[in-house]
Amino acid sequence: MGDAADIAELAGLLEVVPTASAFVCMCAGDVRFTVRGDRGKVVGELTHHLGGGVEWHRWGGERPLLRPQGLARWLAERGVGGPSPARVP
Repeated sequence: MGDAADIAELAGLLEVVPTASAFVCMCAGDVRFTVRGDRGKVVGELTHHLGGGVEWHRWGGERPLLRPQGLARWLAERGVGGPSPARVP
């Protein structure tokens, strides 16, 4: 868990292109974020694909991030990330 500033920064980096249509990726994703509400109740789950998108079940697929490099950098600074096994030649 991070502090409030880390969480606020992460939330900003998870912004997607609002006008983009959702598309379906065949991989399981690379990093999963669990969003919790009051009393720790799970209210949603986002799956980040290192190709630059985020998936949420309500969208019916993945949408591109506004700042994919920013999120990749944020994750790398915390030791998360690297190439997906499905994408390594």
